[in-house]
Amino acid sequence: MRLALILAAVLALAPGCTELDCTDGAELEASLHEGEADAIAANQANYDMGYARGRALTRPDGEHDGDADGYYDGYRDGYASAFDDGYADAYNEGSSDGAADPNACNDGAAAGYDTGSADGYDAAASDGRDDGYDDGYGAGYSDGTSTCTSERGAAPPKSDVDPKDLRTCFRRGYDDTLDAHAQSSGFTDGKRDNPAYQAGYEATYLPAFLRGQTAGDLDGYAAGLDAGYADGYSAGYANVFDRCYAGAYDEGYADGAASGYDSGYSSGYASGYAGGYGDGSDSCSS
Repeated sequence: MRLALILAAVLALAPGCTELDCTDGAELEASLHEGEADAIAANQANYDMGYARGRALTRPDGEHDGDADGYYDGYRDGYASAFDDGYADAYNEGSSDGAADPNACNDGAAAGYDTGSADGYDAAASDGRDDGYDDGYGAGYSDGTSTCTSERGAAPPKSDVDPKDLRTCFRRGYDDTLDAHAQSSGFTDGKRDNPAYQAGYEATYLPAFLRGQTAGDLDGYAAGLDAGYADGYSAGYANVFDRCYAGAYDEGYADGAASGYDSGYSSGYASGYAGGYGDGSDSCSS
């Protein structure tokens, strides 16, 4: 049963299938607008609920939120600026150490050779497959025409279902109109219009911001040092790696190309023969 429902949903979305028209100017469109109206009413109810909650908050609630928001904003501000300073201070040292890593050139040369070998092999094999396919197709077509047997199946019948579902149009109108943030918007507006809450919030925000900024400075600089050194090391390592990679790639490409053609030719010949044989068989059946 579950599989049948899934298949029905997939078929309903497939290209060529008719989508339910909820703007037909009749019952379907009426149902769509009914859903929209219900969603508008729900939005207003949710907004009013949130607004009432915001207006019911007290000064201690504002003090609590001001302290939390102030510390968070201050920490984020301090962390961001200090992180950049630490990053810059450590990047050059990391880059120098990365460039001096003895494995950088060895790893680059190994990767360059392997990639070049694979690319050369693939290119030669592709050429071989093309040549082999042409030769195999001719041989297969000749053999296929000697069989003179082929059967063609009829195309499967098509079906087209266009359901008229009032509930679908109602749900479409409702879902498209419903505001998932209506209650939170009302809550925010309620807090804004609450003098006691705002007084408590303003009393605690700035002191908490300054505490958070100090803590963010310390943590941000330390994190910046770590990230700057790591990125610098990677960049220095990559510069050496890339130089050695390029030098080894051409050698690998040449070696790979030398062994790819024969393998590709064999594969192409088999594919070409099969295709030619089938076409040859079909050509003499009518």
